[in-house]
Amino acid sequence: MTNTRRDFVLFFVSTFAILQMCNMLAAQGNRTQSSITRVATARGTPIAKAPRAPFPPLNAAHQKYLDQVLGYWEHSSAQIKKYRCKFTRWQYDPVFGPRVDPKTGDIPAKTIATGVIQYAKPDKGMYEVTSHYDYTPPKEAGGKAQYLPRKENVFEKWICDGNSVFEFDFPRKVLIERQLPPEMRGKAIGDGPLPFMFGAEIEKVKRRYWLRVITPPNTVGEYWLEAWPKSRQDAANYKKVKVIIDEKDFLPKGIEIFATNYDAKKNPARTAFVFEERKVNFIGLKDLDKLQLFHNAFHRPKAPGKDWKKEVIKHGQPAQPQS
Repeated sequence: MTNTRRDFVLFFVSTFAILQMCNMLAAQGNRTQSSITRVATARGTPIAKAPRAPFPPLNAAHQKYLDQVLGYWEHSSAQIKKYRCKFTRWQYDPVFGPRVDPKTGDIPAKTIATGVIQYAKPDKGMYEVTSHYDYTPPKEAGGKAQYLPRKENVFEKWICDGNSVFEFDFPRKVLIERQLPPEMRGKAIGDGPLPFMFGAEIEKVKRRYWLRVITPPNTVGEYWLEAWPKSRQDAANYKKVKVIIDEKDFLPKGIEIFATNYDAKKNPARTAFVFEERKVNFIGLKDLDKLQLFHNAFHRPKAPGKDWKKEVIKHGQPAQPQS
């Protein structure tokens, strides 16, 4: 699995969490934590310890303010029936990408991608990367680095129709359908590993994360939250998550996911998303044509070309090629 696809799975098996969440659930099925423990023990693999609280308990004033922010967020999120936005994604990888600048401490992104997200309550989603640029170092000392578009077709597209997750594997020209287990069909996307995009519920979020407000001083119109996972399962995928909520609609305008081995100085590996042109519920006659196209996006997709193949992965069974 490439770094790009792995980061996507961490993210949208996550939240943002649309299609990856569905993909992870489809792949894992109804496997329980106890079975994971048994397998790991049999193989001699040590089981990760449960995470510890990363910061002291919040004082009363901070906790009250946090609860107010979460309350507004929960109310705003609950109103969403249809959602779409454009996004930009930056991936920072000091191991396989550009290194940290020793003079400034900054690190250039390894890749920059743009795309579209669509969501229909409770269980339909689409995530599509429409452009992808790679970091290219300067040709001469003192020159400027560039971000050049990839020549090969490496775009990403995922669709969840509530029953299956469809992955477009462009390099192999294969449309992969992963059928969700029965207990997950029709289930809210917000119940996934990172319920930060849709269906945020205060009590559920609190049970799963240590939370605090980290809005920088003099910041206007934004609320910054930091979430650290409480469970081993979540901590195995990411170290922490930063969510930036826009005061205008009280929905995330940015999310940053930090790698499990993230270190601000030694290994600043992370993936950052910014969401723009956010549209909710599309009310108005002028949106009728767009609304029909919106719903069509979640229909069972077809292979883009005659030279594509299709694989169906049924719950608990290996992949089955189809003509």
